[in-house]
Amino acid sequence: MNNNTKNNKRHKNPASIILLSSLSYLVLGFIMVIFPDKISTTLCYALGIVLTVYGLFNVISFFINPQNNMYLELIVGIISAGFGVFTLFSPDIIKNIIHVILGIVIVIDSVMDIKHGFQLKALGLSRWWLTVIVSLAVILISLYIIFFPNSFDGILIIVLGIIMIYEGISGLVIAGFFGYYSSKQARNTDIIEVNAEDID
Repeated sequence: MNNNTKNNKRHKNPASIILLSSLSYLVLGFIMVIFPDKISTTLCYALGIVLTVYGLFNVISFFINPQNNMYLELIVGIISAGFGVFTLFSPDIIKNIIHVILGIVIVIDSVMDIKHGFQLKALGLSRWWLTVIVSLAVILISLYIIFFPNSFDGILIIVLGIIMIYEGISGLVIAGFFGYYSSKQARNTDIIEVNAEDID
């Protein structure tokens, strides 16, 4: 297997995982913003399904391609699936701490975004640091929501929904960058290999 094939496989899974989680965040985010007063139990079930599917996807992806060293994704997948299953079977308990659960999910996703930012730096993205800075800001806001939910009075769900929408959009952008720069790197590798063969 040549180097560009390995590179494509290395970045294919992160992009797929980012795409799946981003679409899930967008759906949840818009539901939270549009129907903030009608989603208590429904949101719990929706969140449980999303976390379970997302977590299982991470775990399965790791075991399908263990050579990609996606250990952080594996850990996040196990935790997400565990939270998801618990949420599905205990929605009444989750309703009272939904802001904490969503805050933790956003923090974890933002940490993943920081990792992806450094991966994009390695692929050649010049403004990779924007992803890191914004993700750090989102982490701080989420932590504030977790510890001081009363500060947002009756708009807490809407604020969390807006953050979820942002996470979804930023994830789609990151997935797009992964696809573009992975392809660009693969083309450059092909050119180098062709030139090396010509020299030989």
